[in-house]
Amino acid sequence: MKKCFFVALLVFSTTLPAQNWVAKADAPIGRHHPISFALNGKGYSITGTDSIGQPTDDAFEYNPISNTWNVLTDFPGLARSYGIGTVANGKAYLGFGATDSAYLKDFWSFDPTNGTYTQLANCDCSSRKHPAMISIGNRIYVGLGNDVTGDKNDWWLYRINDDTWTQLANLPGSGRHHPYMFNAGGEVFAGLGHGGPTIYKDWYKLDTISNSWTAMNQFPGEGRVAGTQFNMQGYGFILSGDGDDHSSMDTGELWRYNPASDTWLEFQPHPGKSRWAPGSFVINDKVFFFGGVNSSSNYPNDLLSLDIAAAMVGLDEKAIGNTYFYPNPAKNFISWEFDESLKEVVLINTLGQVIATSKAETKQMNVSHLNQGVYFVQFFSKNDILKTSKVIIQH
Repeated sequence: MKKCFFVALLVFSTTLPAQNWVAKADAPIGRHHPISFALNGKGYSITGTDSIGQPTDDAFEYNPISNTWNVLTDFPGLARSYGIGTVANGKAYLGFGATDSAYLKDFWSFDPTNGTYTQLANCDCSSRKHPAMISIGNRIYVGLGNDVTGDKNDWWLYRINDDTWTQLANLPGSGRHHPYMFNAGGEVFAGLGHGGPTIYKDWYKLDTISNSWTAMNQFPGEGRVAGTQFNMQGYGFILSGDGDDHSSMDTGELWRYNPASDTWLEFQPHPGKSRWAPGSFVINDKVFFFGGVNSSSNYPNDLLSLDIAAAMVGLDEKAIGNTYFYPNPAKNFISWEFDESLKEVVLINTLGQVIATSKAETKQMNVSHLNQGVYFVQFFSKNDILKTSKVIIQH
């Protein structure tokens, strides 16, 4: 049986092992909190905080065909960071965030066909940074974030056709900033994020007809904050960010949410540890990931890409769902339940080194002699890695 053991920066995966992240042309400058999106086959990065800690008004365009970045005309609004944006009907809509002295609630559209911005009606909400923003058709949903009084749980609807704002029902959970959010299957989802000392893992759906929220299954990984997100093929995805201690996670975790089943599935992480406040955009079913602040407090300017569509080909979601291990954290033994397609279980460390192997039918592995720390359990079907999960060993 052929096995593919990823090094530490590639191990936390539930995809087929052939799909790896690919390095693309570096962005012109590193930054955190870029407003990022894709339109007409090109990716965009607008505003954000630069490597000397200053909010910016610059704008860049990435062309995946030539693998080049172009400098665009500066954003005409105030230089800012902590803003947010989305796309609808061939344009981008963006705003909010903060300057170095004030919170903002202005709102703009960007037309990529001529590179022009149009200022729209300010939100009737309070000025804020770190909000959520999701588009569905001619409507844009904005909520959460934090203003001068603290974390918010209010939500607002912007109607593109008449340039107006209407307040919606509050999120039933606690106020928070730096949440994750997306449109999955034509529905609004939001959650996770940070409120006071707490980093959340709760998850919610807005019924846009009845204007009411429903609590969904909790996110199965650790709580997280300040990553990036995107949607494609009816699914939502969350990528990277800080973990439940508000510091880097061991890997740049990528998860897919299925709105039909209210379930999450891990995909291959981006290289290195996770990053705080990165950006991303999707072009032709490939996600492009950039920016943020890494675990060394540096501002990387690399651009990485993963073919999400290819990564989803051949996934046996039933087998993945039937295969799991317990307990976590583990002390003396790791045990597992498994699908009939599973053949072998492999334990590797964060360097990608094989520590132990067991046949699937043994249903457990002795870890009592191992050093405490983070490891990864890889489940192998006949030819490929079916699933990889992080395990913490504590004695």
